[in-house]
Amino acid sequence: MFKTLKEINARKIEIRSILESNADCNIDDLEKELRELDEKAQAIEKRAELARQIGASEIVASEIVKPQEKEERSYGADSKEYRSAFFKSIAGVELNEVEKRAMTTNASSAGVAVPTATMNKIYEKVANESVVYGLVTVTHLRGNVSIPFEGNTAPVERKGEGEDAQVAEDTLDELKLGAKKYIKVVRLTFELENTAIDALEDYIVSVLSRKLVEAIDADIINGDGTKGAKGILRTVEATETAGTTWTFDDVCALIGGIKAKARKNATLMMSTNTLYQQIKTIKDDHKAPIFDPNNNKVLGRDVVECDDIPDGTILFGDFNGYMFNWNKDAQIAKSGEAGFLSGDSVFRIIALADGGLLNLGAFAVKTVKA
Repeated sequence: MFKTLKEINARKIEIRSILESNADCNIDDLEKELRELDEKAQAIEKRAELARQIGASEIVASEIVKPQEKEERSYGADSKEYRSAFFKSIAGVELNEVEKRAMTTNASSAGVAVPTATMNKIYEKVANESVVYGLVTVTHLRGNVSIPFEGNTAPVERKGEGEDAQVAEDTLDELKLGAKKYIKVVRLTFELENTAIDALEDYIVSVLSRKLVEAIDADIINGDGTKGAKGILRTVEATETAGTTWTFDDVCALIGGIKAKARKNATLMMSTNTLYQQIKTIKDDHKAPIFDPNNNKVLGRDVVECDDIPDGTILFGDFNGYMFNWNKDAQIAKSGEAGFLSGDSVFRIIALADGGLLNLGAFAVKTVKA
């Protein structure tokens, strides 16, 4: 009936006149009509405002995506759907359609990837529980990598005005890191497989990180570089002590065996037997013990006990000069055949990694003369 604001306002004036002049009017009907008029007025104002905004390009029309054009979501190793699918698969629980898709996305011939959140827990636990790994430079560079570092370098020249500089015969060496296999086979009992996801994850993290710590620490120190990382003791040539036992002068010679820049963050590393049976008894020229057991220091230098180092040998250096690279995160494959009679399952876990010295001048090694 009323199509414009002008008509609505005119009718409101009429209603007010009726209320003021006619005491017998139906107030309820008039009140209802006023509400309807207000609603119509609001609708007219809203239409006008929308028309104004469209004319001023303030509203951009949304593109309607057809159902068949909608992109299918992918579930990477960092998704919660994949984490759920991974541990339900281990436990032998049926997966829903989303979890099946997540497992297919992260599968390969080597097995399925360990979920990112679980792998991060493993990395953290390895770093916290290790003796050596937590001190070195750790990277996650995929594929075979070559890291250049300085070989022979000439010093900076100082020249006066008009003097020419000489061409320096500087060289670059490179550290080549590949993909060495770190494999661990884990047996899970039928009872453990059927525990809650969090408990199953904690067990895998604990077992895998403990075994990785043992293998990686050993390789960083003694690895031959063929099936694992190449160790520091296999790279740095050791010198011998003057006599058949360690002396104060031998320790000083070892500490002085690397440049001052590397000594800033350097650590002494030796076996527990070497520390407490040989170094502990040595005194300096003032007859004071060189080992401070309260602060675990020798001649003011931090000491780390590592039983991967042979007795009688001491390593001194800045462990940031060693690089350990994760070529590919761990993958896991399951087999129930090995434990068929018991109902247990066997899991094979494979991680690809490598390591080597990035700074050949960062370490010195000395061993007791035979």
